Amino acid sequence: MSAHRLISLAVSLVVGLTPIVVSAQTGDPDSMAILQEIKVQTLGHSNAYSYVSELSEIIGPRLTGSSRASLACKWAMEKMKRAGLQNVHLEPFNIGRAWQREYANAQLMLPYRLGLNISSYGWTGSTRQGGVDAEVVAVNADLIPDEIKQHSKLWKDRILFLTPLSANHLNPIRVYSQVASLLGAATKANAVAVIYGTGRPGELLNHTGPADFKDSSFSIPVVDIAPAHMELLRRMVTARTRIRIKIDVQNTFRPGPIQCSNVIGDLPGSERPDEVVVVAAHLDSWDLATGAVDDGFGVAAVLGAADTILSQHIRARRTIRFVLFTGEEQGLLGSLAYIRTHKAEMKNHVCAFAMDWGSGPISNLPLAGHDELEPSFTHFASLMTDIGEIKVDHTYLSFTDAYAFTLAGVPGIAPYQNSPNYVEVGHSAEDLLPKVDRKNLISNTAVFADLAFWAANYPTRLATQWSHQKIVNVLTRDSQRTLLELFGLWSLIR
Repeated sequence: MSAHRLISLAVSLVVGLTPIVVSAQTGDPDSMAILQEIKVQTLGHSNAYSYVSELSEIIGPRLTGSSRASLACKWAMEKMKRAGLQNVHLEPFNIGRAWQREYANAQLMLPYRLGLNISSYGWTGSTRQGGVDAEVVAVNADLIPDEIKQHSKLWKDRILFLTPLSANHLNPIRVYSQVASLLGAATKANAVAVIYGTGRPGELLNHTGPADFKDSSFSIPVVDIAPAHMELLRRMVTARTRIRIKIDVQNTFRPGPIQCSNVIGDLPGSERPDEVVVVAAHLDSWDLATGAVDDGFGVAAVLGAADTILSQHIRARRTIRFVLFTGEEQGLLGSLAYIRTHKAEMKNHVCAFAMDWGSGPISNLPLAGHDELEPSFTHFASLMTDIGEIKVDHTYLSFTDAYAFTLAGVPGIAPYQNSPNYVEVGHSAEDLLPKVDRKNLISNTAVFADLAFWAANYPTRLATQWSHQKIVNVLTRDSQRTLLELFGLWSLIR
């Protein structure tokens, strides 16, 4: 550290911790000395692990619209205020209905008795009290429109088992995009339940998730089933074995509108406070476990980054906005609400970073179509080699909160974490504190803090908001348009 920097820090302490303004006059346009200080402070003194411990072990599951989610928002506000962020507040938005899981049980009755591992999809309904014992009919996941047209009249009082029945079955994303129409038809036909395996790994581990990506709810019970049991049922279907299952699913809806909130706190910029860099994660979680990895890990990194930057008594040129979204798991509801609320200010948003990809180390920075950022981000990655190798690529991490900003023409960058077990842990009963890698959390928090400060203090603005036509052109070029159209999100592009 330079003697000038040491003197500046001493002066700041004497005058009551007045923030130091880091500007071009330091002679260090990339503020490399400051970035190194942030890394050292984070690696040696970060509170990130205590944050994820407290959030997951004390607050617990944080299902969107629940009382625990509201408690988590209050908790996050307290942490932001204690860190010293300014303008800490809640930004409310509404969802259609609240939902609470009660229980889901299933037992194979024919051709023999066997307990089945199942869990409800979020915002789906219940069987009658005591459950039902019903015949199972297979529905070909590759031909959902045809199945609805040709066979739905046979679904009355049946349990539908949605499964691919051909060797070359459709992309699971396309199947998922058609599930809502299947559930509508199944409800109309008076089917009693739908079994729809997510296909996530874990032989006897079931998962949960939204049955649709549009804040929808369904009165028919829809359940995930453990992969081993799904394959068992599929083999029986292939062998034309008669199948009966007793299933009892109970869930509760609370009519809306239900108010939810994002949590926001600012570190105002010294020179261009109207220009904003967003640093984010999602506060909500699924409810089969405590959401320690998905996304308590990201929440802890956001709060830890805020702590470190503020503890250095430094202020970047631009405002760093720390945001904890809710409703991500139901379809980016909180981040899309933020985009709507701040629509007029999007032109002043430089970029948005969101951490939400497991408990592994950051290994890639996906530019999500913003090729113009490659030189600057490659340079940033070169400054992080003492923590680990980070590559810059041109991929997307679709359906993280960063993606909402991509749709608004602002660079939405979700650092890719090399987390081989993330798909198994997330949305499952395994998502507990022991699955959080403490070392990775601390090092990722250091990278996240540096990324935030570096982007906010860059000598020139890193990026500007794209026009509508450029958003359309780039997302079409990068094969994102088909995905967005499948999920009904293409219309959200400004």
